[in-house]
Amino acid sequence: MARQSTSKVDVLPVLVAIVAVPVVALLFKMLRQKKAQPARAATGCPLDGMCARRGLPEAMSDETVATVDATAATVAPHALDITKGFYAEMIESNPSVVLDLFNPAHNVPISTHQPEALAASVCAYATNIKDLSPLLVPGGAVDAINHRHCALDVLPAQYPMVHDHLMWSVAKVLGPKLGGEVPDTVVDAWSEAVRFLAKVCIDKEEALYAAYAGRAGGWRGRKDFVVTEISEVGTDIKSFTFAPVEPQAVGFAFLPGQYLTVKVDPNGDGLTAPRHYTVTSPPGATYLQCATKKIMGGVVSTYMHEALKVGDTVKLTPPYGVFTIDESLPTGVLLSAGIGVTPMVNFARALDSNVALVVHVDKTETAHAFKEEFEKHPTIFKYTEGGTRPSVQSLAMETVAAAGTDHCFYICGPLAWMNEMQAELLKLGAKKVMCEVFGSQLATGCPFAASGKLPTTGCPFAAKYT
Repeated sequence: MARQSTSKVDVLPVLVAIVAVPVVALLFKMLRQKKAQPARAATGCPLDGMCARRGLPEAMSDETVATVDATAATVAPHALDITKGFYAEMIESNPSVVLDLFNPAHNVPISTHQPEALAASVCAYATNIKDLSPLLVPGGAVDAINHRHCALDVLPAQYPMVHDHLMWSVAKVLGPKLGGEVPDTVVDAWSEAVRFLAKVCIDKEEALYAAYAGRAGGWRGRKDFVVTEISEVGTDIKSFTFAPVEPQAVGFAFLPGQYLTVKVDPNGDGLTAPRHYTVTSPPGATYLQCATKKIMGGVVSTYMHEALKVGDTVKLTPPYGVFTIDESLPTGVLLSAGIGVTPMVNFARALDSNVALVVHVDKTETAHAFKEEFEKHPTIFKYTEGGTRPSVQSLAMETVAAAGTDHCFYICGPLAWMNEMQAELLKLGAKKVMCEVFGSQLATGCPFAASGKLPTTGCPFAAKYT
């Protein structure tokens, strides 16, 4: 995904996503007992040895579920303040660790994109506490987070640091608002919830690491690749081809739509977070390829466009991601705008004659990257410079008139455009619609799956018309 240079760099451990409410109770208990840890402890279990002492449960008790459900609303109005404070404190205290994973352009004080994503994940957990299955389905919220963690090479040892700093942010924000004694039953319930989802996350990520290392050409963690080719594929869009420093005869297996994670070092300090870009080379090739759009002010995209050259070495992690072809629907309609075209490259190759229609909107024909990849299929191309920008409603109607509704509709482009397009397609009877957000899906306020009526806001990963 040439996931633009404002890429999907959003480390959201499930442990972080669910910890906000319990931390208040835990911290109050610790403070009452005068056992609070230093505010900026970077390692170790922050809960007075509780992690090591109690372990990670296989399931939550009925009492835990009921208690969490009853107390979750307390934190909801303050979730964003908590997450903004958490990120600011953690980045300030642990720059060498955190900036290796987090894109500061998505964080305070520049942006609230990342804090919004974390706040949304808290809400997602609380909303589904009685039935976590919607979050645990393949392609759902937890699956997407686990894929991102593996792409960033997140490990279990990094969880305690995250937990510790979030705990202190919760105390800072909610401490003045919530006084008095907190029952031990509440402390224990939320503690079990934290440890349970931490185990879910850790176990799922270890399984992913092992499975993806076992794929043809697979590996684990960051690996050195050399840049072998750079080419212009559209206005301000370059394609980068990478070959492993240690040559291999076998090609790289991955799923169409998955993304590479590229680690470069523009400032020479090792503190630039990786970026994610859709793989545009075909599965099975002995090289990997992605395309990036140069973004004004973008640190990594500018470096890749202006400084990276053939022969340079970068670090890559294996392709991950959950925006892939739905095997239950044999035919697909591909809709993209701008750099959102990149996932459609391998979708078109994989679906081949089962591509019902390709729709793309761009500024000019010259800006339209990979145009030739789609020309053997039925197409609707719209170029807006010097003309009239088509309304989403009219384009959706034209799309359905040309292709019908009995397909999976794959969409990638600007968020507002995707939201509107998905809503219009569902109104017109599209069988299924899937979106890819270049950025954190959680920060958009969208569910990861929806059926029936489309939610009033947000772009779900998948929505089905019923």
